[in-house]
Amino acid sequence: MDILIAEDDENSRLMLSAALEARGHAVRAAPDGRAALDLAKAQPPDLIVSDILMPELDGYGLCRAVRAHPQLATTPFAFYTATFTDRRDEELAYQLGADRFLVKPCEITTLISELEALAGRRAATPAPLGGNDALYAERLRDKLDKKISELEGERARLRDFAEAAADWFWESDGDGVIVYTSDGAWPLRGLTLTALFAMRRPGPQRHDDLALLTREFRSFRDVVIDWRQQDGGVRIMALSGRPWRDASGRVCGYRGSARDVSRQVRAEEDLRALNHELDERVRSRTSSLKAAFEELESFSYSVSHDLRGPLRAIHGFASVLESEMIRPDVHGLGAPAFDALSRILRAALRMEHLVDDLLELSRVTRLPLQRQPVDLSVLAQDIVDSLRAGDPGRDCLVVIQPGMLVAGDVGLLRIALDNLLRNAWKFSAPVPHASIEVGAEGRGQQAVIYVRDNGVGFDMAHADKLFNPFIRLHREGEFDGTGIGLALVQRVIRRHNGRVWARAEPGKGATFCFTLGESEAEQPSIAA
Repeated sequence: MDILIAEDDENSRLMLSAALEARGHAVRAAPDGRAALDLAKAQPPDLIVSDILMPELDGYGLCRAVRAHPQLATTPFAFYTATFTDRRDEELAYQLGADRFLVKPCEITTLISELEALAGRRAATPAPLGGNDALYAERLRDKLDKKISELEGERARLRDFAEAAADWFWESDGDGVIVYTSDGAWPLRGLTLTALFAMRRPGPQRHDDLALLTREFRSFRDVVIDWRQQDGGVRIMALSGRPWRDASGRVCGYRGSARDVSRQVRAEEDLRALNHELDERVRSRTSSLKAAFEELESFSYSVSHDLRGPLRAIHGFASVLESEMIRPDVHGLGAPAFDALSRILRAALRMEHLVDDLLELSRVTRLPLQRQPVDLSVLAQDIVDSLRAGDPGRDCLVVIQPGMLVAGDVGLLRIALDNLLRNAWKFSAPVPHASIEVGAEGRGQQAVIYVRDNGVGFDMAHADKLFNPFIRLHREGEFDGTGIGLALVQRVIRRHNGRVWARAEPGKGATFCFTLGESEAEQPSIAA
């Protein structure tokens, strides 16, 4: 069935068209009665469905014209309306020759059933024209009065909204002169957009060339101006506008709003000033910390370096004295003297090791970091081979995961891995079946590298002290070392913008894990 729809509301037109097409009907649609009449004359339809209140030619006029046309007079005609809905409207529709009068909204299946039932029916015969002209005029007058009342109510509602809003509303003519404003915006009347734009607030804004923008009548949004008041004060306003057109489509000027953004803008400026001040403080504090750290590192290096000479002299002369005292021809010194000399030698040797460790700690911090691809598996194997060479009788199973590729400084990573593996080697020595595992979970810079052993472990209650220099979690003399190794590890990992941590349990071994960041970090070494 070929169905012609006359409906000025686009959504209603599309919805009805889609429902009828889904039932297999051919549908043509027009936005007003005049266009629908032209389509019907060009190709008479099997059914016409029309709204009543439409521009150009309303539904009543369309029905009358259809019934007056010789080729269309027998075409079934149905009204489907939401505006003309009372008994007198329906009476007029049937007097004009309508076959159905349906009121919106109507359940879609019921609507389609009603329309399909009209197909093939003999069209209704209209009443004589003289009788329905008066009713037609009466209904149109009533509807126009109702519409005027509705529009007045809508106008009053919009005016109340405008007056209650914080924004001001304005309208300009084609020359940019503001000729109308909402009540609160009366100070804008008589001003031009050009004059307002000349007060534009300095700084980056959304629109650049405002003269070109208004000359071409393009929309603008949030142009921030410093509007100077007669009392000398300044109000910061944000102007927005868009061109408006008359019924013929000609641009007649702008309509827009003005919003007082003084508090917001000043709050933003205060926040920016505060952020700038905080940035300056942070930079100053960072610079001071960096200088203090560099001075401390320099002092540590100088002291450590300067101590090496006297310590070596003490150790050297004590060794000479010891060798002289054990000669058979030397007499007069008893066992206490030998013991004191022996203590001097051990203390000097330990002090030499501490100084060397301090120098190594300083060197790790000072060395430039040069990232490159590093195979940690190869590094680990090289370190384990060195440990086995130094302790050939040691029985220890070492498993190294192959292909652990990362980006980092090969020299610094060797220092970190060497200290972790030496610790694992040392603290697993008392275990009968010692084992060490080096592996990774994940890939690339997101990988977590771990060194695990089944050695003596430690109590996690003391884990917060683990990476402090010269801190040892085991008794003096139980294991050799100065307590600097893990501090070195932490310095190296922080320089790679990573982190290091440990998990352990007494008697069940320890696992040390670390990650490496994406880029070099300069500051973590300061806080190390």
